[in-house]
Amino acid sequence: MNNKFQTKSPRFKSIEERGEPTFKTKSDKNSHRNTRNTQEKREKRNDEFRRNDRNDDRKSKLGRSIAPNYDIYPTEGKRASGEGSVKISVKGGSRSMEKKTGPLSPRAPEKIRNNRATEMKVYGENACHTLFQQRPDAIIRLWATVEGAKKAGELLSYLAEQKKAYHVVDSEEMERVTGTEHHGGICLLVKKSTPFSLEGYLQIPRQRDCLVLLDGVNNAQNVGGIMRTCAFYGVKGIIVEQNDILNSSNAARVAEGGLEFVHPLETKHKQIALAQLRNAGYQIVHLTRQKQAQVLSKTALNEKIVFVLSEVVANDVEYPEDTNVQLSFANPLNSGLNVAVNTGILLAQWYQSHIL
Repeated sequence: MNNKFQTKSPRFKSIEERGEPTFKTKSDKNSHRNTRNTQEKREKRNDEFRRNDRNDDRKSKLGRSIAPNYDIYPTEGKRASGEGSVKISVKGGSRSMEKKTGPLSPRAPEKIRNNRATEMKVYGENACHTLFQQRPDAIIRLWATVEGAKKAGELLSYLAEQKKAYHVVDSEEMERVTGTEHHGGICLLVKKSTPFSLEGYLQIPRQRDCLVLLDGVNNAQNVGGIMRTCAFYGVKGIIVEQNDILNSSNAARVAEGGLEFVHPLETKHKQIALAQLRNAGYQIVHLTRQKQAQVLSKTALNEKIVFVLSEVVANDVEYPEDTNVQLSFANPLNSGLNVAVNTGILLAQWYQSHIL
C-alpha cells in the first residue's frame, strides 16, 4: 500500500505533537486565546505603521503626486511662459473617488507641529504667482483647479522639473484644502520667509527710510490691505511683535503678492521699538482725533519716518514727544477710516514729499 495513505492527516495530530499548551480549565484556554489575539492585533498594527512609513518615504522620493482624476503632461524642453506649457486632461468626468488612509505614524504629531511652525498656505492667483516669481525654492506643494492649472503652466512645469508635488482637484476639494471659497483656483504650501529683528535692521544706517508699526492690528483682512499698500509705495518693513500676524494665509491673499516685498521686523514690545526708533533718528507719526493736532497736509515729514497704525485712532495725544496728526476736521462719524485706508493716506503723503 502507498505510504501517503498511511500518513496521518495533520488535523489528527495530538496536542503534544501540534506544540499547543494544555489547559486545565476552560477559562485558562480562553485567557490564552485572548492574549494571542491581542499580540496578533499589535503585530498587525505595527506592520501598518511600518508600511505607512515606507509609503511616505517612497512618495517623498517620487516627488510629484497627481490626483487620480487628472493627468498632467509638462512640455519638454525649455519652460514656456504663461499659459499652455502644461497639457491637462480630465479623466472620469464627475466620477468621484475616495482616498483611503491608514493610521497615523507615531511620528506624525511632532512632524505636524514642526510643519505648522515653518510652513503656511498661500492661495489666490496674484499671491501665488508673485511668490513663484520671487521665491520659487520656497514652494513645497501645489493644489489647483483645472482652470487654475491652465493659467499656471510655467509654475507647473517648474514643479515637474523639480519633482515637487502638485495636485489638480475640483472646487469642492480646493475649498477643503484652503478653508475658503475665495481661493482663486490655486493654493501653494510654502516655507515661511525668515523674519528680521528690528534691532538688527536699525544697525544699518539709512538716509531715507519709511516703516510701518502695527499697534494691535490683528485682523487678517486689514493686515493684508496694509501689506499691499506698503508694497505699492515701496515700504520694505512692517514692525510687529509676532511674525505670524503677517504670515497668515488670508492676509497673504488680500495682500495680492505684497507679502513677498514687505519684511516683518520683529520687536519684543511696542515701547522698546519706539525707543529704538527715536534713537535711530526716525520721526514717529501717530494718528489722533484731537482737534488741536496738526492736519497731515501741513505737517513736515522727515526722510526717515515711522507711521504707527492701530485699529482705533486715539482721541488724545498719547506721545507728545512724537508727531501727532489728524486726517480730517470734518469727520461727523463716531469712528474714523479703516486702518488700511489710513495707511494709504499716510504713505501717499510721504511718497509725494520724498520720492516724486
